[in-house]
Amino acid sequence: MELRRDFLKYVSLNVIGMIGISCYILADTFFVAKALGATGLAALNFSISFFSVMQGCGLMIGIGGATDFSLRRQEADGKNGDISFVHTVMLGSIAAALFLLIGIFLAEPLGRILGADATTLPYTKV
Repeated sequence: MELRRDFLKYVSLNVIGMIGISCYILADTFFVAKALGATGLAALNFSISFFSVMQGCGLMIGIGGATDFSLRRQEADGKNGDISFVHTVMLGSIAAALFLLIGIFLAEPLGRILGADATTLPYTKV
């Protein structure tokens, strides 16, 4: 019975989190459409896929690192937990730097790969 309760607790928290992200995207879409019209909305839709890739990588690093940290922290000496934490922070920093460099130097080619044309590319790059 306790396993079912724990499972439902974690699943419900994840569902609530995904609903929160969906509300954020919905609100963002509304304000972009209101301010920039159809062109801005198209640009947002081109770039949202790359945002999802970045978010997915961040979640994988964060959740995987937290799980590894928790498991290693329970070992006899607990020092491996500290190593796991440092490695997770370093991997997250490397991923952040990589995505930052892609955003700075490869925004235009990435926008074209995602389908932006001459009209939507300036908004997609931003």
